[in-house]
Amino acid sequence: MLVFLKLYLAHLIADFILQPEWIARNKQRISPLIAHSFIHFLTALILINTGLTGRIFLVLVVLGILHAISDYIKSTFTQDNWLAFTSDQIVHLVIIIGASIWLSTDPASNSRMVFDWLTKSEKIYLYLCAYIGVTFGGGYFVQKVTQYFMQHIDPDLVQKKPGLRNAGKYIGWLERSLVLTFIASGYPDGVGLLLAAKALARYPEIKDDTKGHLAEYVLIGTLTSVSVALAAAFALIKIRAIVR
Repeated sequence: MLVFLKLYLAHLIADFILQPEWIARNKQRISPLIAHSFIHFLTALILINTGLTGRIFLVLVVLGILHAISDYIKSTFTQDNWLAFTSDQIVHLVIIIGASIWLSTDPASNSRMVFDWLTKSEKIYLYLCAYIGVTFGGGYFVQKVTQYFMQHIDPDLVQKKPGLRNAGKYIGWLERSLVLTFIASGYPDGVGLLLAAKALARYPEIKDDTKGHLAEYVLIGTLTSVSVALAAAFALIKIRAIVR
């Protein structure tokens, strides 16, 4: 675990602290990629600092090369949006996990243990079901519930309604996943803070609605969204207690 933490810390430092703008913007070119790869290698080398062997040195070199390849693919073949960024970071994490297993005292046994954990742990699949179902599936449910009420809002008011395109969908995703996280991790107070923050953010949007249509629409959507997340969170807690 210590080796993994050191390697991942090196990744975080090299990627988010020691990466200058000229490298971040030019990863389709060889020289910035080589520089970025060397920074990763040097940072990991400094953090490993003790017990350096030829095997560890080779792993650090391979890590730097694979990091550069992943960054090149992201910058060349994607739009470099949030999805590409997240996917790229997941790839880096998986590579570091693989390197940590390779450097462990019993790589074969540890690889088998990780594989068994990923394929046989009921809790992993339980959490995946809960978060995907609540975050994305819950969004469709909320949309179906609020669809009827949207048809009864004053059309002129809807036209004047501020907001970015699809922002409400992303807000709903974050809202439900955060509520699920707060309840499942034992911090229900976080739900109150989340709803208070949302109310403050929504206030300018609904303050001029003298009929209260938008206020009621937002309230229905929010309470439906939160109710779905709460129900799933309480179910998750109950099921979690009986699975492996």
